[in-house]
Amino acid sequence: SSRTQSVLNPDGVLARHKSELLGVAAKYRSLHIPLDNIVLDEWWETVLGSHVFTDKFPDPRSMVQTLHDEHVHLMVSIWPVFQPGSANYDQLLKDGLFTSEGINKTPPWFPGTRLYDAFSVKGRETYWQQVKSSLFDIGVDAFWLDSAEPSDNYGEEQGSMLAGAHTAMGNGSRYANLFPLLTTSAIYDGQRSVTDRQRVFMLTRSAFAGMQHQAASAWSGDIATNFQTLKREIPAGLNYSLTGLPYWTTDIGGFNGGYTSDPAYQEVFVRWFQYGAFCPIFRVHGVRVNNQNELWSYGENAQAILTLYDRLRYRLLPYIYTLAHQTTTEGYTPMRALAFDFLQDPRALDISDEFMVGPSLLVAPVTDAGAISRRVYLPAGAEWYDFWTGERTTGGHEVNRKTPLAIMPLYVRAGTILPMGPESEYSNQHPDAPVELRIYPGGDAFFELYEDDGTSYDYEKGLSATIPIKWNDQAKVLTIGATHGHYPGMQMHREFSLVMVNSTLGAGEAVSASARTVHYDGSSQEVHF
Repeated sequence: SSRTQSVLNPDGVLARHKSELLGVAAKYRSLHIPLDNIVLDEWWETVLGSHVFTDKFPDPRSMVQTLHDEHVHLMVSIWPVFQPGSANYDQLLKDGLFTSEGINKTPPWFPGTRLYDAFSVKGRETYWQQVKSSLFDIGVDAFWLDSAEPSDNYGEEQGSMLAGAHTAMGNGSRYANLFPLLTTSAIYDGQRSVTDRQRVFMLTRSAFAGMQHQAASAWSGDIATNFQTLKREIPAGLNYSLTGLPYWTTDIGGFNGGYTSDPAYQEVFVRWFQYGAFCPIFRVHGVRVNNQNELWSYGENAQAILTLYDRLRYRLLPYIYTLAHQTTTEGYTPMRALAFDFLQDPRALDISDEFMVGPSLLVAPVTDAGAISRRVYLPAGAEWYDFWTGERTTGGHEVNRKTPLAIMPLYVRAGTILPMGPESEYSNQHPDAPVELRIYPGGDAFFELYEDDGTSYDYEKGLSATIPIKWNDQAKVLTIGATHGHYPGMQMHREFSLVMVNSTLGAGEAVSASARTVHYDGSSQEVHF
C-alpha cells in the first residue's frame, strides 16, 4: 500500500515498446529515485478484453522477470468488458457468462462490447482463470480493474451498462452498485486459491462496502489537471475514508492534459505529488499531452523536489506499514479527518483541507497557484513540531506557514515516537539497516512497531513480530520492549538510531547525522536522556 507508481502512456511511443518500458525502470534505478511498481495500460492486442500482449511487448514473461530483477513490480489494467474477436470473448459467450444487453446496450466507444457476469460464480471463476493463464502465471504482480462500475461511456447520460440487463443475481438496475465488490472478489478469491506466497493488490475506479477485504483500493477517476481539482480531491478523500474504506488514491497531477514543460503545470504536479505522498496509496498516473510522466520529465528543479518527497515516503515506511497492520487487524483508517482524533476541538470538525496520517502526522497540502504561504490550523489539546524545522508551538490556533515550492506544511504531534527507515530505492532494499526513532517530547508516547515478511500471507498464521516502544516524558526514558513474535527472515539483531527532536536536530527528510545508537537483540532495554 505504499508503492510509488508510474503509468506509461499508451498513445505515445514510450509504452509501445518493451525496451523503453524496461528503460524507464532502469533510469529510475540509475537516478536512485525510489520506485516499486510500474503500471501498464492498454498493453493488449487490438480488441478490448483480450488478455494477450500486443507484439509491441514480445516475450512478456521475460519482460516481467527483468523488472523483477530490478526489484520493480508490474501492475496491468484489465477490464470487465470484452469485444468480439478474442478467445476470452468466445469462451464467455459459449458458456453464457455475459449479462444480457441492458437499456443502454453496448458502449459507443467500443462497438460490440459485452459485459461479463460478475454476479455469476462461474463468471467470476472464468474471469480469474483467463487473467491467471495470461498474466498472473507470467509474473504480473497486481491488477488495475478499470471501468469497474461499469458505465457505457465514462458516465455520460446513458449511464450503466447494467441498467435493465439480466444478471445471475437478477435485474441489473437493482444490483448494479454491487459490481465492483463482485469483480474484485473474482481476482481476490482466485489468487488466494492459487497461492498464499503473494499478496493480492487491486486498484479499481469504483467501490462498494466491504471491498477492502479483497485487497482493493479505489482511485477517484479521470480528473482534471488543475489546482481547483486538487483542492476538491482532499475533502473527497477524507469523506471516502470516513465511510470506513481505508485505501484511497488520486491521479497525481490529474488524468489528461498538461505539458510537463509548462511551468504552471509543473507547479500543479509538484503540489499534487506532495499531497499524494501522504495518501494511503501513493501513485502517479495520467495521460500527458506530450506523453511523458516520469519524475525527470518536469525539469531539474521539480525533479529534485519530487524525489525528496518520494524518498520521504520511503523513509516513513516503518510508520506507514504499522498503520497498514492496524488497518488490517483493528479496522483503523490511515488517512484521517481531523474530527477522528480531535473530536473535542470544535474548530477541527469543519476543516476539509488538512488531515492526519495515523495518530502523529498532520498534513496541510498547498492548493493555490503561486502560494508562498498558507494558514494551518493546529488542533487544540496538543503541541506540534514543524517537521521541516523542528520548531515547537502550541495547538488551538492557526499558524501562517511559508510555503516555497519545496515545502508542504507537515507537523508532528508532541508525544510522538516516529520510526523512519533508511533511504531506499525500493521497499525491502535494506532490511538490516538501522531504524531511526525520532522522539518528539512534550508528552508520553507509545508506538508498537510491526513487521512481517512483506510479501506472503504468513501473518494470518501469526508469523509476524511487534516491538513496543515507550517514551516517558517526565523521566526522559525511552523503553524499547522485548520483541513479541517471530517470522522467517526476521532480523534478530538490529540498530536503532535515537533522535531527540528540537530546532537543531531531527528536522526534515534526511537521515539524522547526530543520533544515539542502540544495539538491540530483541530483549527489553531502557535508554535514559
